[in-house]
Order: sequence, then structure tokens, then C-alpha cells
Amino acid sequence: MKKIFLIVVFCITSFVGFSQLTGVKTIPGDYATIALAIADLNLNGVGAGGVTFNVATGHTETTSAQLTITATGTLANPIVFQKSGVGANPKITRTDVGTNSTSTLGGLGDAVVRVDGTDCITVDAIDVAASDEGIEYGYFTYKTATDGCQNVTIKNCAITLTKGTSQYVIGIYISNGTTSVSSATGVVVSVNSGRNENINIQGNTISNVHAGIYCRGYSASYDQNINIGANGAGNTIQNFGGGFAATTYGIYFIYINNVYAGYNTINNTAGGGTPHTSGLTGISITTANTASGILSYRNNDITLNANGTAACNWLYNANSFDSISIHQNTFGGTSASTAASYVIYNSNTSAGVRNIDSNTVTSISKTSATGSFYGINSAGTATGIDNIFGNNFSNFTLSGSGLFYAIQNTTNAAHTQNIYNNIVSNISGGTGTRYGIYCTAANTRSLYNNKVYNIVGVDIVYGIVVGSGGNTKNDIYNNTIGDLSSGTGTTTNGIVSGLLFIATGTTTNIYNNIIGNLTAPFSASTDGIRGISFTGTTASTSIFASFNTIYINASSLGANFGTSGIFHTYSSTSSTSNFTMRNNLVVNTSTASGTGVITAFRRSSATDLNNYNTASSNNMFYSGVPSA
Repeated sequence: MKKIFLIVVFCITSFVGFSQLTGVKTIPGDYATIALAIADLNLNGVGAGGVTFNVATGHTETTSAQLTITATGTLANPIVFQKSGVGANPKITRTDVGTNSTSTLGGLGDAVVRVDGTDCITVDAIDVAASDEGIEYGYFTYKTATDGCQNVTIKNCAITLTKGTSQYVIGIYISNGTTSVSSATGVVVSVNSGRNENINIQGNTISNVHAGIYCRGYSASYDQNINIGANGAGNTIQNFGGGFAATTYGIYFIYINNVYAGYNTINNTAGGGTPHTSGLTGISITTANTASGILSYRNNDITLNANGTAACNWLYNANSFDSISIHQNTFGGTSASTAASYVIYNSNTSAGVRNIDSNTVTSISKTSATGSFYGINSAGTATGIDNIFGNNFSNFTLSGSGLFYAIQNTTNAAHTQNIYNNIVSNISGGTGTRYGIYCTAANTRSLYNNKVYNIVGVDIVYGIVVGSGGNTKNDIYNNTIGDLSSGTGTTTNGIVSGLLFIATGTTTNIYNNIIGNLTAPFSASTDGIRGISFTGTTASTSIFASFNTIYINASSLGANFGTSGIFHTYSSTSSTSNFTMRNNLVVNTSTASGTGVITAFRRSSATDLNNYNTASSNNMFYSGVPSA
């Protein structure tokens, strides 16, 4: 009888010990530590309705080993670890030096908390920390070829690691299941279940890391639906980089479809950080994909400070998506890069719509002696539509001889460009050529309601440039261009153009533009300033200029100096750059010197008027008292 009783007790005990976890569990309470709760979860799994672990505010625990979650939830039976109550977040601190000798960013490393192929899990307000740079990751998701992490949320956590001099420490790593310390490539995904998808990283504060958030998919079967930040729940990524001179990122994506990064605050020197001495990018996605999906960079506030010579990029996209939205981001900081660097870089090869709108530069300084610098650079071989509008790319302080473009749009000959309602202003310093807005290569384009002003350079300064390409129609209207100057030094070849048109469009309409206050006080060019300059020489093209207002009143210390209100390139063939000019008001009261001439309207040759259309009329030209 006693034996039967013991057998029954053993069976009951075994049954209870291995029952799936459901309902609400408390820590401390049901479990003394989060580590013990994870061990029980892995052993028993999740039952009907899921399980929620409520961790008391202020709870702390230390661990000398990685906490790994292998149990998985479902949509009906989720796993939740969350703070309970009002007060300080619970915190897990890893105190050892780790066991993996990681030798590449994103290679197999040690984490505070690792999630292995777990679905439908939420971690809410559980802080993690590490005291040694040998712990590479705060939160680390891991997968196999057939079992990715899906429907995962990590939110409201503080991830504070110790980057030291390591170039491998990352706050949150969404990995492709790497098994190598020397490679981040990971596994070959053969089925959709092997994808990481529906990942949400929101409201976290990440600091003292080399890189903030790193998301890697498989190159032939992309992970998807990765969302970093949300309205009211953006991540703060600070004090990153600076410890080791290797390329780093605030947020990095590779091989991901349907990417969202929004409402994040990224500042590598905030929270005790130092300027980074190598390549630095705020948010980046690289490697061309299958030309599908959606990219959205929205409402991020990015401040970067780099004193190295490698590229410094605030927002970077080298991937192809069907739809791209780069909206209402704010940028600031300082770069010493001598490499080509970008505030917004967007390169796309697929058809679709690309919107870059409502973005603002608060203040950016470039301190290097060389290297081109771009505010907005939207390029690629796409055949869809580029809309660049409502941006305020102002307040750049430059140095060195590198080229500068506030807004540049170069794309495919079959593309459409719409550039409107932008402000480009307050740009100074440096000796390189300065472009306010530059666009080229599109099939059809419209530039209107842009304001370009207060650009000061030493050499060549352009307000708006419409470059050559396969375009069939150009509409350029209602733009205001003024206060452009070449002459903060003593250079003698200073040249200023309000609007430079080199395009090859079949039909071009330029109207209702206002251009004025163009100066070049040291220029020795006999045509140093032009209000509007038409230099295209393509056959079978027509230009219509009407209702434009141009005022120039400049002088120069240069030996030979002249200016033109409107300049047109002559052709003996009437259909080449055929020019019709009506109802324009051009006043040029500049002072000539040497062989220079002041003109309201200048043609490149006075041979004849073959490509000056006889329908031109009603223009008002004044260039002061006529000379001999």
C-alpha cells in the first residue's frame, strides 16, 4: 500500500513539474529570479492563453552566463516579460567576460539575453547591462534555417553595455543565426518559417555600445517587417562608436524587406559619447534586393559627430524598394570626412514612388579640407517618380575644396522629377563649387516654389542647375533665387549663376521666377554673373522664358568683369535651343571693369538671330546708360 501511495505522489509531482506555463507569474514570487523563470519556461513551454511574467519594479539580478529563451509562443499563447508597478525597471547585469572570441561585427558573440527561434514574445521594460566588452549583445535574436524569430517585441528597455575598445558591441542584434565568430552571414534560409519577421523595437534607450541596433536577414530570402521605433515610442541611441576606429551605425539593416525606422533619437556623442574616428552612419540599409517592399524613414532626429576621414552619412539607403518615404527627419552635427558624405543618400533601381519630404537640417559643419558633401542625393536607375518637397536644407558651414550639393537628384532618363517647396539657405565656407539644387537625367520634371538664397562661396556658386538628360519636358516656375555670392576670398575666377539650364528637353517652360542680388566682388570673369543661363545645344529643343524678374547690381575688384541678366547659347540652326522670350523684366545695373560688358540679354555669338524666336516680345530690358 505504501509503495502504491509513493508511486501516485511521484506521478502527481512529475505531472505538476512539467505542466505548461499559463496565466500570470510573479518575479520575485513564483520565481526568485528572471533566470529561474526562463529555465522553467524552456523546460515546460507555454500553455493555453500564454504566460505573463510580472517582474517587480527595482528588481535586480546578476548573471555570469547568457540567459537563453528557447521556448516559443503563438499568437494565441504569447510569452510576456514585463515590469510590474511604478518605479525603476527591473535589471539584469551580466558580470563575466564571455566565452566567444568574436572577430567581426555581427559574428557569433555573447549576449545578456538571447532569444532562439522564439515567436510571439514581448519583453517590456526589462533593462540589461554588461560590465565587460566581451559581452557583445544586450538582446540577441537567433534562428535556424527553418525557425526564425517572428512577432517579437522589445520595448521600453535600457540596454547599457561596455564598448571599451571593442568594435563588436551592439545593443540589440536581430541576426541571421550566425554560428561563426568571424562571420555575420549566418544560415541559408530555405522556407518562410526561417525568416525573422514582424519584429518591433520600440522605446528603448541604448548606450555605451559600438553600434546601436543591427538587423540582418538572409540574402536570398529576405527577412521582413522590421520596425524600429514608433510614434510616441522611439528609441534613443546614444554614446555609440568612439571606442574603436571601425565603421559603425546607429541603426543598420541588411537583406530586409519592408523596413521602418521612425521617431528615433540618434546621437553618438550624447550620454557621455565622443566623436567617432571612422565611418559613421545614423540609419543605413545596404545591399540591393529583389526590388520589392517598402522603406520608411520618418521623424528621426539624428545628430552625428565624426572627426575621422571616413564617410559620415546621416540617412543611407542603397536598396531597391517599390515605395520609399523619407519624411520629417531632423539632422545636425559635425563631420571631418574627406570621403563623399551624405545627409540623405537614396539609391534605387526599381520603379515606384520615392518621396523625400519635410526634412530639416538644424546645423551641420564640414571641417575637412577635401571630400564632396551632399544634403540630399537621390540617384539610381529607377523608372518611377521622385518627389522631393518641403525640405529645409539650410545652415551648412563648410570648409575645403570639395563639391557641395544641398539637393541633388540624378536618375534614369525615363524617370519623373518633382522638386518643389524646398528651402536652401545659409550655406557658407569652403572653396569648392556650390550647388543649391541640381537635377539631371529625368524624362519629365517640374521645379517650382523653391527658395534658394544666402549661399556664399569662393569659386563657383549655382542657385538651381537643370542638367542634361533624356527628358522631354521641363517646367521651372515660381522659384526665388537670391543672395548668392562668390567672393569671400580673393579668387579671380568667381562665377555666379542664379539658374543654369543645360537640359536637353524637347519643351522647356521657365516662368515667374525671381532672381536677384548676385555678387562676385573679386571675379575677373568677363561674364562672371548670370541671372539665367541657357547653355544647351541639343537639336529640336524649344525654350520658353516668360514673366521672369531678374535684378543684378554687382561690381568687382577683378581686372575684367561683366554680367548678364539672361544668357542664351547661339546656334545657326533655328530648331537647336530655339528661344522664345516674352514678358520678362531684366534690370542689370552692375559696374563693368576692363573688357567686361554689362548686359540685360547676352548671346554667345552675335552672328545672327537664327535660334532666337521672332515671337519674342514685351520684354523690359535695362542695363544702365548705354556705352559706346
